Amino acid sequence: MPLFFRNRQKLLLTEAGKRYLKGAQDILNEIGRAQSAIQMLDCGPNQELHVGISAHSGALLLAECALEFSRRYPGVQLIPHEGYSFDLRRMVREGQISLALTGLETEKLPGFQVIPFSRDEFVLALPAYHPRAKQASSFEELPVADLYDFRDEVFVRSTPDTSTYHVLEPLFEQAGFRPTVAVSSPNINMINKLIRTGCGIGFIRYRNDPAFSYYRLKNPAYSYNCVIAQPTHVFSGQERYLIYLMNKYIVLSEGVRIRTDALLNIIREFGPGDYMPEEPQ
Repeated sequence: MPLFFRNRQKLLLTEAGKRYLKGAQDILNEIGRAQSAIQMLDCGPNQELHVGISAHSGALLLAECALEFSRRYPGVQLIPHEGYSFDLRRMVREGQISLALTGLETEKLPGFQVIPFSRDEFVLALPAYHPRAKQASSFEELPVADLYDFRDEVFVRSTPDTSTYHVLEPLFEQAGFRPTVAVSSPNINMINKLIRTGCGIGFIRYRNDPAFSYYRLKNPAYSYNCVIAQPTHVFSGQERYLIYLMNKYIVLSEGVRIRTDALLNIIREFGPGDYMPEEPQ
């Protein structure tokens, strides 16, 4: 059976080719896992991979990927280092950790090698009992508003030592007012709780929770989930596989994705990438 067909100037896989490729990748992955498991029979972990993470979302993401990572690399022990964005950048810069999972306000960060793998849009969250609350059944149905219309509200905000603060600060500058702030916290879980209990309104990532009412902004702000490393760092096979797992989990659980050459090369290496369908032509 033919494994390829030509479409214009591109050579594409047939259905048989896709199945053949997946089967070959599965076989190679299983061989690698078997070899690693055999090598570990007489010894414990003999390598350490130091990874920087945030204390909340980064920790949860690493925990989701840890089991599958250890199955492929049983000889590698994941060592997490928690910190806020500026702490993680410092640890990478000083060589304390190989790479860090962090949020950025852009897809690029001067002085670092950056691999973005997802993007989040910040939405304005109010408690469900707020007088201006409007319920919607999905993200696409959220009402759209101008931030200036909320200038008289009290806000809950992130602290300046977080990347979230620097993502959101330009929104208030563009709207032409300084917010009245009830509480500032670097912890996104605390911010969620403060909004839920009525201490103020604030920006968070959307989740389908009836305790909140959301507004999208006409000019929204985005946060990029990225892996950062030193500019000359060459990612090892273990590091590339961890990036692959994190991207896969984000895409499957939240439906968001980003395409860069570096990320696509990693996906092709470990595949299959069928969880990340091709963009429409």
